[in-house]
Amino acid sequence: MKVRLAATVLIALALHAAWLWQPERQVRLHQAHFVKAVERRKWDRMAGFIAQNYSDQWEHDKEFVIRGSRDVFGQFLFLTIEHAIASCAVEGDAGTVRAVVKISGTGGPVAQFVMGKVNSLRDPFVFGWEKRSWKPWDWHLVRVGHPVLDIPGELAL
Repeated sequence: MKVRLAATVLIALALHAAWLWQPERQVRLHQAHFVKAVERRKWDRMAGFIAQNYSDQWEHDKEFVIRGSRDVFGQFLFLTIEHAIASCAVEGDAGTVRAVVKISGTGGPVAQFVMGKVNSLRDPFVFGWEKRSWKPWDWHLVRVGHPVLDIPGELAL
């Protein structure tokens, strides 16, 4: 009886792990946890999701994104980031998430500008993720882009 129960529990755990560790599910979870870390302004947690070799269409690297996120999102007294995943695709060790992002909150002029700019975008942001080891949960953000978002030089942090 005890052996059967133990075997059943182990099989259930193995099936749950196999379900949880599917690449697309992991990319979706990492995307959600990354956005939540930014929203809650947990910079160390956010930094843990970003790959060392991160680069984006605006020529920012990991350190710039962390510093810039602190500066920009620090302008908000209250912050909510909604993101609706339009699509998620995984091929091998690369994942791409297309997500429409909306920002709401209260804050100074910079916060108001950021909300206006981001919330006016119709197209989704494109987030690129890479799996960095044999571990099924070892995904890191390597790039972010948007087809029409331009960050003018004077606004670049």
